[in-house]
Order: sequence, then structure tokens, then C-alpha cells
Amino acid sequence: MQKLLHPLSIVYFCVSALVFFTESTIAQTIGHTKIIEIPELSRPGYLEPYLDPVFGSKVTRITGDPGTPILNTEGTWYEVARHSYSKESAWNCDQTLLLLAKHHGFPSKMFLDGSTFKPLFGRNSIPGTDMRWHPVIASVMVYVMDNVIGFWDVRRESTKIIMEFEGYSKFSIGPWEGNLSLDGRYIAIEGWKDQDHVAFVYDIKNRKKYPDLILNNVTVDWVSVSASGRFLVLNGKIEGEGGDQTQVYDLEGKKVGGLWAEYGRPSHYDLTADLNGDDVAVGVSKSKPDDGRVIKRRLSDGKVTVLTSGGYASHTSTRSVKRPGWAYVTYQYRGDAWPPYRDEVVAVKLDGSMTVERIAHMHTKSVDYMTEAHAVPSPDGKMVLWAGAWDSENGRPLGAYVAEYKVTN
Repeated sequence: MQKLLHPLSIVYFCVSALVFFTESTIAQTIGHTKIIEIPELSRPGYLEPYLDPVFGSKVTRITGDPGTPILNTEGTWYEVARHSYSKESAWNCDQTLLLLAKHHGFPSKMFLDGSTFKPLFGRNSIPGTDMRWHPVIASVMVYVMDNVIGFWDVRRESTKIIMEFEGYSKFSIGPWEGNLSLDGRYIAIEGWKDQDHVAFVYDIKNRKKYPDLILNNVTVDWVSVSASGRFLVLNGKIEGEGGDQTQVYDLEGKKVGGLWAEYGRPSHYDLTADLNGDDVAVGVSKSKPDDGRVIKRRLSDGKVTVLTSGGYASHTSTRSVKRPGWAYVTYQYRGDAWPPYRDEVVAVKLDGSMTVERIAHMHTKSVDYMTEAHAVPSPDGKMVLWAGAWDSENGRPLGAYVAEYKVTN
């Protein structure tokens, strides 16, 4: 296959009108069950957008070459520069800021313009051990540190303690995989109370703490409050063999429905509310009868809805909170066993219609955990970010890429 060379600015301007102003959707233009060969492309230049030659999305590398200066900082780009994870929003709520939380150099946290992707400022001194963008306050991240929940204004570099919990320690938001409720009112905390491993929900608005859920006999992967704030979700090895099991609780610690005892049904999932208003978990199933498929599972009763007809999904993100009814899915696998999605990021509709929008090829090979793509959308769902080393066999240099595309609704 002939290799396409960058820059592709000529290609971009020639076909951009066709891609961005056509009335045909991506799902209509590219059959969602068609196997599509991964095109061979040279690594794009820094902040030099090109059009994905298959799907038509505009793709931009938003991290610079290692050793080159970072605009508006005294630092230089390192060989690892990427976002955190698929379940942690990289954009703030109004999309003016984009956080690259894993820059393995100076500064360690890079804040970019949320639409141009140019560096705005960096931060090295951070107040917490675990933090998330506030869902409704644009410049604020919610952080935890030891026994404290606080707000961090990233622009002003100021902090405000919301609550300190006497007798508690080692707080996390998950760890690492929890989120606040969509309105920013509720947060689930994992930590320790004396000798007990615990989780609880805290109502930030009304300064109310709900009862501790004791986790001493559980191998905890993570906990989170649901999108509505009505449920506490626990994932880990909860009962018996295996692991990647889920139990849902109400805020008082009472079980809601039975244990999701099957291994990873779903796994690598995110929480959201569907268009019916139901709290749901969305992710890949790793057990029969829907192994490899993306499924939706209702928190109130565990009901499963299969959302895709093929492929073997990797990670799922529902951080597109202003585009309800959709989830964004990473397909890292490149082999022949699970067609049709290979090295792709797609959007999946949550209504059970099997509607899939194929957005871009990622050109990402998984060498280690850091090189997993972990695709995450912007709040409006019109952009999606992933990590990758552009087909490199050793996973370096590892940077970040953003695809922009025309959503269907």
C-alpha cells in the first residue's frame, strides 16, 4: 500500500467541505459492519490537522515532539504526554480547557485551550491525590487529599476545603475511576475509617454525609456515585471466584438488585443516564452470551441491552454529558478474530438500535498500560481524545490526538 505523507493540508482543504457540510452521516456513509483496512499514514505534525482518509474526521496531534518548547511554560515536551483515562473527562464543563494529566516531565499537568489545543499554562503543585473536573463550574476541579474534599481553581491556583472528615484517611475518588453526579452535587469517596475499608456518598450541596459501606471483605477495584446521584456502585471481586463483579447500593448502603456475578458484564464501563432517564452502566461484556459486545446494564435491576453486533471493545466513556444517549468506545484490537472494528474509536447509541458512528482510526498499538488509547469525548461529543504512539512498536514517543467530527444528533 502506498504510504500517505504529511502534511496533508491540501487533502484537508479539498475535502473538508464535503465532510463537514454533507447531509450524510458517518454511520450512513460507512457501513457500520464493514471491515475496513487500517490506512498507512505517517505521523502527523504537531497541531497540523489532517482528515482521516476513511472516515473524514479532522484529526490533530495536540502534543509536541519530545524536547521541543511548550508554549506559555518554561518546560519542554516529554516522550510521554497524554490524558488520564477514558472515564476521567479531559475537558472542563464549558470546553475552554483540556487537561493532559500525564506529562512525564515539566510541567506535570498541562492545560490546553479546549478547541485550539494550544498550551495555556502548566501546573506542578497540585492539591490532591485524586481529582475530577467539576461538572458545572468551569475552572474548578474537585480534589481529595487524605481526609479532605476540596475545590481547586486551576486558573487562579487557589483551593477551598469543602469538608474535612475526622477519623478518616486515604481518600480517593474511586480510586481513579469514580465520577461526580452529573449536577456535581454528589461524590462517592473510597478510603479508611480507623481499621475499616469504607466507601460513602457525600452531598456537597447540603453538606450531608451518608452512611459508610464497609468493604473489608471485598477486593475493591473502584466505587462511584451514579449519574443521577441516586446509587453507589461498587466494582471488584465481591463474592466467590473471578472478579470484575458489580453490586449497586442506595445511598444508605442497602443493596439494589442482585450481584452482577458474571465476570466483566460489563467491564471497563462508565456510568451515565440514558434517554429514558435510567441510571445505566455502559461497557464491554467479557462473559457470555454477549462476549465482546458493548452492553448497557440498568442499575436499578441489572437489565442488559446489547448495543453492538460485532467487534471486541476495549474501554468505554460516557463523558459526553451534553450529548446524552451515546457512549464512546475504544477498539484497540487489530486482529481478525473480532470484526469489524480494528484500531478505531466509535460512538455507540444507547437505545439498542445498534447504531454506530465510526469516527477515526487511532494508529495506536498497545505495548503497555500507558499506550492504551483510553478514548474520551468532549462534553458535547463533537471531539474525542485518545493516547497513542502512532503505530510505533515500542510505544514511544507517546502523545495525544483529537478527532473532530459531525455528530448525527
